[in-house]
Amino acid sequence: MQVTRAFIVRPFGVQEGIDFDRVERELLGPALAACGIEGRTTGEIARQGNIREDMFRLLVVSDVVIADVSIHNANVFYELGIRHGLCDHHTLLVRTKDAKHKYPFDLQTDRYFQYDATNPGADLGAFIAALKSTLAATGKDSPVFQLLPKLKPHDRYALMVVPRDFQDDVARAQAAQRRGDLRLLAEEAHGFDWGSGGLRVVGEAQFRISALGGARETFEALRRINPDDLQANFRLGTVYQKLASAAPNTETKLDYVTSSEQAIGRALKRSEAADGDGPVPAAERRAYRAEGQSLLGSNAKTRWLEDWTHLPVEARRAKALQSPHLGNSIQYYLDGYVEDLTSYYAGINALAMLKVQVELANALPAVWKDGFDDDDKAAADLKDRERRVARIAAALEMVLGVDSAGARNAGAQPDRWKEISRADLLFLTLDKPQRVASVYREALAGAQPFEVDAARRNVLLFRDLDLLAPKVVAALAEMQQAAPDKPAPPARIVLFTGHMLDALDRPKDKARFPPTAEAETRARALIEQALRDEMAQEGGVTRGIAGGACGSDILFHEVCEALGIPTTLLLALPADKFQVESVNRGGPKWVERYRRLVERLTPRVLADARELPRWLADKPGYDIWQRNNLWMMFNALAEDARNLTLVALYNRERDPDGPGGTAHLVAEASKRGFKTVELDARKLLLA
Repeated sequence: MQVTRAFIVRPFGVQEGIDFDRVERELLGPALAACGIEGRTTGEIARQGNIREDMFRLLVVSDVVIADVSIHNANVFYELGIRHGLCDHHTLLVRTKDAKHKYPFDLQTDRYFQYDATNPGADLGAFIAALKSTLAATGKDSPVFQLLPKLKPHDRYALMVVPRDFQDDVARAQAAQRRGDLRLLAEEAHGFDWGSGGLRVVGEAQFRISALGGARETFEALRRINPDDLQANFRLGTVYQKLASAAPNTETKLDYVTSSEQAIGRALKRSEAADGDGPVPAAERRAYRAEGQSLLGSNAKTRWLEDWTHLPVEARRAKALQSPHLGNSIQYYLDGYVEDLTSYYAGINALAMLKVQVELANALPAVWKDGFDDDDKAAADLKDRERRVARIAAALEMVLGVDSAGARNAGAQPDRWKEISRADLLFLTLDKPQRVASVYREALAGAQPFEVDAARRNVLLFRDLDLLAPKVVAALAEMQQAAPDKPAPPARIVLFTGHMLDALDRPKDKARFPPTAEAETRARALIEQALRDEMAQEGGVTRGIAGGACGSDILFHEVCEALGIPTTLLLALPADKFQVESVNRGGPKWVERYRRLVERLTPRVLADARELPRWLADKPGYDIWQRNNLWMMFNALAEDARNLTLVALYNRERDPDGPGGTAHLVAEASKRGFKTVELDARKLLLA
């Protein structure tokens, strides 16, 4: 997903022999379209009103500004000056090859793209290359920021007003844990001048509910706009680290770890660059560094786990103690904790990894001594680590509000992650299994499954290394009560789309799904065979997803029920309104089948009415049915299945519906990695 917006600053009409409207029509506009970039000029703003307010905002928030300085036009130079004064990069100057005026003195050192005003389209290929180069550049192209290197660019997001109702939609989707809805909202933010601000809102919501696949897409989209985006890089560091912990194989796991480390490196470099009088306060920079070092510690822990988890139980402990990644992980966590002693995440993980090392060293003294020149140094180093364990534990007791008896300080504000860390601290330091069980029970009461999973992963380290066994058993029992083990990702999701039953007055030469028993029988057979073929694949079919229109959709749900495949019913409109739009045409029998389906499967509903939300109303060429297709697709993607299949029953020759039709969903799903199974609906027309 490329979310990039341009703002074109230029003269209008024919001036000094140059047709600037033609230049945009034949050169600038086609280049933006070829690069997937949205864009507009002040002329379009003028037609909508609020020209000054919108102009100032777009000069700052646009990802790239193209300024035509072929003639001495006061408005162009005024607007270019605003851009150069507030933004340090991504401004592209263009100029006709035979311009009569010299370059303005203050711009004589800048690079220009030159075009032929008599035939602007002739330079299209070269201009596309220049535009891509400008967007990819990380250096400063503003003469203001080049000459004043300590000057900081304006925060573009301060002027990027994300509509309140869009934010409300994001908040509702987050509260309901609707990952597919959040992906849809991220997709729909594309093309608006507040689009990247909208992505930031969606990305944070996805991050909070651990919708990792969607969060990765969203923050990577932000990073394509600005590779040094501090927030996006820090979030990607965490997202890739969490994806690594759940990756199905070593190669994928280590790829994610590398991506996480790269993102953290970019973020740390960016935060360090803000030293001095920069926009990031010193305390905040320390927090960034603490978070970054902690994430590096988590990645080192992942590499450490890969060194020994595949081994037989009897060989694990020695390999785990010998692995250099154990020491690396400890040091990264310690560095993060030193940066910010209130960062209990770094502290508790440093303590846990040190505890593992000390317990293994005491259990395997010969293996521990192999890492030292003599036994005295080995013993002294182990004693030092034991003292460090005690010091870190004491410091964490102060931060987490735990006294020596293990009681919570009175008046402490509830904080889920702090409560879990408090339970982790007692697990690591208190030799009372039942007390450990009790404190985990308190900490995890009402916790979300992903919060329980985070706590469980820490305890599983000790189980897999046969350490602290009584406390491990007690802790895991409480975690199982709080939230059962997370099920494996679905093996295969089948998303379905197909033609509705034809209306009685549809011309025969345009028929797609005739309302006859013979056509229904053939459609059912095609759908059933496609599903049986998918069930025969490795892992079978976990779930089907489809709408509820009369004809193909209802048949799909009914065939799935007969085959024992659970399905999800997604409706573009509330059940009664959807019935009017897409079911009644089939007659009473189809209505009865639809009502039984709605009663059996509680449907998910996209919208209350056909009208688009206010924040979306100006999106060109977009309606409820196109939105519904994308919504269904993103809900299938959000299942994080190992395999995704789209089964489409349609007639290519008679699918003129365009966006929102069956062919539209086939095209969109194919772009996103679905295996597409096309069922030839022409067979429904056979006599």
